[in-house]
Amino acid sequence: MLMKAGKAAWAFAFLSAAFFALAGVSLCAGSSGIPCSDILSALLFRGESETASLVLWQIRMPRLFAAVLTGASLALAGAAMQSIFRNPLADPSITGVSSGAALGAVFAITFFSSVFALEIFALLFGLLAAFAVCAVGRTGARMSVFSTLLAGIAVNAFCGAIVGFFMYSVRDAGMRGFVFWTLGSLDRCSWGEIAVSYALCVPAWIAVFCSARSMNVLLLGEENAYHCGVDVRRVRVAAIASAAVMTAASVSICGIIGFVGLVVPHILRIIVGPDNSRLLPLSALGGAVLVVLSDLASRCFSPTDPVPIGVVTALVGAPFFAALLKSQGGGNA
Repeated sequence: MLMKAGKAAWAFAFLSAAFFALAGVSLCAGSSGIPCSDILSALLFRGESETASLVLWQIRMPRLFAAVLTGASLALAGAAMQSIFRNPLADPSITGVSSGAALGAVFAITFFSSVFALEIFALLFGLLAAFAVCAVGRTGARMSVFSTLLAGIAVNAFCGAIVGFFMYSVRDAGMRGFVFWTLGSLDRCSWGEIAVSYALCVPAWIAVFCSARSMNVLLLGEENAYHCGVDVRRVRVAAIASAAVMTAASVSICGIIGFVGLVVPHILRIIVGPDNSRLLPLSALGGAVLVVLSDLASRCFSPTDPVPIGVVTALVGAPFFAALLKSQGGGNA
């Protein structure tokens, strides 16, 4: 236990240092060619360059805040899903909320022009998808983990098919906007959208953190958790609803960004153990680090037209996760 606590402290120190370093580089990096000294002066409200102030506060700072929101929310939702379903390979998409939110966003892009309509429909469709998965996965009065997993696959496929139909229907006109939602990007984040998303995510973060102790007991199994005095249904509903809100709010401003909710909590669970009181905050911090790093990599690769961030996370996350599973399998053999 003491060893895990020590590893958690080192992990927190490393991730914190990495976050602040990457955040500083992210604010200074860009295609505008503005010197870092001007950016720093604008950050301290002592800048004389209006261009530097505009770039910092209207482009780079919203991008950083969106990256933090998305990374923390997706990783935290993934950690909660892995604990609730007692499956280290679970992630936010298990409830269908990612594809449902993407469908809502694409629907709003097609029929509405308001940015806030986009967020509303992304959240609404994401929650409806999560509700559908939970309803199909329920067997009598209990929620079957296996049935829920299969229901999530079905709902994801259904929503993905409708998104594909929308993309086919619009052909070239509006195609770039749809690609944005299917591959993920931080290019279109504004302070208004970010404020709404934070207003949704922060209460969901708090709800998940407050459920950490109950989720620890739930790892022992539903029957044992029930005899320990845990309201299994309440904890599960609270965790799934919070994860759905976090994921939908993130997708509404950044599109679908994969592997963050799967890889980050899985790796940290190996390092610090399954105790959610340590795992949840570290997952949120680790997710923020990964998304900020991926965004920085996408801009370095193509400064004028950044690569979709979902492409970067998939290219980095998929091989790394496959290698991790292979090494674990070899160790167990």
